[in-house]
Formats: sequence, C-alpha cells, structure tokens
Amino acid sequence: MMAAPPPRPAAPEAAPARIPSLSYRILVAALRLIPGFLLLVALPAAVLTFVNSRGYAIPISVFAVTAWGVALLVIGAAQYVLKPTRAYGPLSIAYSSVGLLYLYYALSLSPYRVSLSGGTASFAAGYGTFLEVLMIVPALGIVSGLLTTIEDARSPTERLPFDFPA
Repeated sequence: MMAAPPPRPAAPEAAPARIPSLSYRILVAALRLIPGFLLLVALPAAVLTFVNSRGYAIPISVFAVTAWGVALLVIGAAQYVLKPTRAYGPLSIAYSSVGLLYLYYALSLSPYRVSLSGGTASFAAGYGTFLEVLMIVPALGIVSGLLTTIEDARSPTERLPFDFPA
C-alpha cells in the first residue's frame, strides 16, 4: 500500500503593504507639481517666449505648451494619489495617452531641420525624427498601464506590497 503524500506547505502570505495615508499622498503629489510645473510648463514657455522675441517663428504656441503641460501635471498628480487603487492602471493609460498625443501634436508641427556642416563632414537632423523615437516611451506606458489594469482586475492587492513595501 502506498503512503499518502506529505501535505503541501501553505502558500506563503504576501508581504504586507505599507500604504501611505491619503493626506500624505496628496502632499507628495502637490510637492511633485512644483518641479513638474517648472519642467513641463514654465521652462518650455520661457524658451518659446525667448525664441519668439528674437524673431524666430516657432509653430507651437505658448498656450498649447501650457495646456498640454497642465494636463500632464493634473493626470500625473491624480495618478500618484490613486496609486493604491484600481484607478491607477486607467490613469497610467490616460497619462501616457496624453503624452503620446502631445508628442504627435508637436510632430505635426515639425517642419524644421537643422543642418551643420564643417569641412568634409555634414550632419543633418530634424527634431521630427527625435519626437518619433521619443513617442516609444508613452506607447510603452500605455502597454504598462493596460497590463496593470488587467492585473488589478484579476487580483487587486497583488502589486501593493511591491509598490508600497513594509
């Protein structure tokens, strides 16, 4: 007669997550708005204003840069605050989609090419090619947000110990 197999050990419990309070997450999101505002709104607007004051016509307006930057800031802050919830995945998709649309908008306005030549070598690059390559980042962000959304639908608390370790 065969002996019964030994009992399987219990599955290890997931490490506990240490989720910060809502007020702390709101505070950190608000503090993240400061450098985000400088990088996404103030600096590009200042550069565009400076270039326009020198007589160079740039096809993108200061208003457009400000509007896209503020949209990214608002969604990014909401994404940080709602990270421990199921809304994080869809907000990640929204953030990356707005970033992708912003780059596409800038790409549609990119007629300029910069050519530098000296001696026997020449170099030509347009910022349209740079924007096309840069569009890979938000495209991957959309895929990542989609996978996070699927993971949260299947097991809502699985990622929390990794995002908020104890």
